[in-house]
Amino acid sequence: MRKQIYRVLWAVCLCVLLSACGDSYRRQLEEAHLQMERGQYDAAVSTYSAILGKNARRASAYTGRGNAYAALADNARPYSTEQNSYHRAALLDYKKACELDTSPEAKRTLVNYYLRLGDEALSAARDDGAMTDAYSHEIANSYYQAALDLDPSSGAAYGRMVSLLLAEDKPDEASQLLQRALVVAREAALVRELETLRDQLDESAEQARRADALEVLVNTPYYGDRENCRMSAAQAVAYAKLLSDGIRGKFYGFSGYGKPLYEKPVFWDEPYAVLGYGSYETDRGRAILADLAGDGVPYLCLFSTLVGGDSFEIYGWAEGEAKLAAGEEAWGGQQSGTLTELSDGTVALVETSTSANRTHSGQTFRFREGGASVTESWYEARENGATVVRVTSDGVQATYPRGQWEPTAGVSPEYREAPYASLADTLYEACPLRDMVSYLDAWAAAVSDGAAERVPAPPEHSERHRMATAILHKLFVLDHLSMDTDTRLCYVRLLDLNGDGTDELFAAFSGAYRAENGAECQFALYEWRDGVLAESPGGTGFDELRLARRRADNARGVVGVETRGMLTRYAYTFLNGGEEFQADSTKNQYEILKNGQPAAIAESEYAVLKGQYETLERLVDFQLLSEDRNYERVVTSLYNMRS
Repeated sequence: MRKQIYRVLWAVCLCVLLSACGDSYRRQLEEAHLQMERGQYDAAVSTYSAILGKNARRASAYTGRGNAYAALADNARPYSTEQNSYHRAALLDYKKACELDTSPEAKRTLVNYYLRLGDEALSAARDDGAMTDAYSHEIANSYYQAALDLDPSSGAAYGRMVSLLLAEDKPDEASQLLQRALVVAREAALVRELETLRDQLDESAEQARRADALEVLVNTPYYGDRENCRMSAAQAVAYAKLLSDGIRGKFYGFSGYGKPLYEKPVFWDEPYAVLGYGSYETDRGRAILADLAGDGVPYLCLFSTLVGGDSFEIYGWAEGEAKLAAGEEAWGGQQSGTLTELSDGTVALVETSTSANRTHSGQTFRFREGGASVTESWYEARENGATVVRVTSDGVQATYPRGQWEPTAGVSPEYREAPYASLADTLYEACPLRDMVSYLDAWAAAVSDGAAERVPAPPEHSERHRMATAILHKLFVLDHLSMDTDTRLCYVRLLDLNGDGTDELFAAFSGAYRAENGAECQFALYEWRDGVLAESPGGTGFDELRLARRRADNARGVVGVETRGMLTRYAYTFLNGGEEFQADSTKNQYEILKNGQPAAIAESEYAVLKGQYETLERLVDFQLLSEDRNYERVVTSLYNMRS
């Protein structure tokens, strides 16, 4: 019974003691709060410390003392040792409060202080260089990361980290972090702030991409203001593919006024034959980008490296595709096309036709929206005995006396002031096609941040391809001998004369062909040697040509045979030389030609010489020339070699 009474008394005493302690704690807490309101921060620190001296598990006292230390830090000299010590003390108290109090409020207080310390570290770099950028960024990053570690859902901490990454020029990392920040952010104001950051990030990324792209354009032959270039990655890729296909021989020649000699694909960077009013060889070996319409969307312009300005093609960007907008194939003929730069920086194509040295019709093309359309056309006519010019301009028709209207009216070049090179200067800087493919590929990668399809420049043509091209070039020249002389190409053949697996060209002529060394001959052999097509001319005065084999080494060559009554002459031509000898069976005289001079030999020597060679087949009988020159078959075979 007595023990039960003691227990009751102890419980009553304990309640009285706890009530007294609680009253004391509340009084000290209120006193500390009043001291904070009065700005007596040192006194508040002492009061909170006294509370914690009695009970070290008072979370609110740690929070209060942390606030007091933070206030003292605010009043200390910026970036001083004193301020730093107050910050460390406040941070320790906030951390302790979080250990004792797991409420969201306690965690938020510590997170906010981490953010504050990070902000102050960044301010130190801006404020009279109190801290280097790199060091302040490192410190700020550690505080912001601590806030994120404590509260992974802190949108504010994410926002600070994004801003810091942007300041450190790390847009990719900033973009990834921003996406996470927008997911966890809850407060409307913070979401708006993060969205603003996202816009800034997008703008920054776009500026960086554009800066990289403009660096590419610095070295690219470009007509127009490079700063205004609006070529998309898709357009650049399409142009690069177009060039790549042209280099690989996947295009037929432009057939405007002139037309290709053969209905076969052409390789843009190699010569191919064109027939129009005259005949010539052209290519599409150099390129520029040109803002012909002045709208920032460039055209791809391809020009010949072999002839003048009347051999070109221009491709534009329309409806998401690279399309042929205009072109000319009229060099040296009765038609011409001239690209004319206008005073506003745009370019017109003026096309004229002539007859009897007089221009009698024409039209003007203006470049718009990736295409080219006729804005003016005209032609000469006779009216009441006088020559007049009938003009249709933008759909309006008018008639002028011949002397009062000129074809270049309205599109003549005028002086202009512009921060970029003239069209003539840009054309002078035109680059090889493979270089342009590389420029376009680099532009597409830059503006798409590496996401665009890669279009590598095609590899250089193989040795076999270059050989076939050289032979085709030679064939074209030989085929047109009759246009200037009485010589005609009467037969051609591809033959592997030296057994190395590579064909040589045999060409026979009716008439006197003058070889590269100045000698006249009836046939010639062409061998691809050290990257050059070398010519070995044969003799002249033959009745027929035969394919022969030298028994000693199985080398093949051509023998020219001349028969005049009882006199028979043989002239053997091989790639590595030849010899000539003859027999007059009537006089029993035999000769061999040495160094251009005949020397008598015995009949036995003649028999030995003749026995060294074996005739394989007849190639040409000049008495019975066939209409089938084997020309088309050789051309087809050479095209197949290049495919």
